[in-house]
Amino acid sequence: MTENKDPYSKLKKQLNLARIIFHIPNFIKLSLRLLKDKKVPFHLKLLVYGAIVYTLSPYDLLPDFLIPFLGFFEDIVIGILCLIGLVKGSPPEVVEGHVKAINIENKQRYRFFR
Repeated sequence: MTENKDPYSKLKKQLNLARIIFHIPNFIKLSLRLLKDKKVPFHLKLLVYGAIVYTLSPYDLLPDFLIPFLGFFEDIVIGILCLIGLVKGSPPEVVEGHVKAINIENKQRYRFFR
């Protein structure tokens, strides 16, 4: 039996990746806004600041000079996981408010391109 594969599956994967890449600046804006917000628990902020210190620190679990690619990749993964933890651990109403504000800013900034 032959399976009928979707001829557009590769294109769909590429579009999903493009959509994720497109939202990276918004995710960074959201993270920075949450770090400044007083309603976000301190331990979540401390987790992100700890990840920044860990990334800048010369001491790593996987040293960069021994395993170059994995050493840098590990720093990036730890940073991303801490930012995701910040967003998921923050109060939903705070995150929702910041997301709406970022959307309004983006609409005002790019209104001439639509």
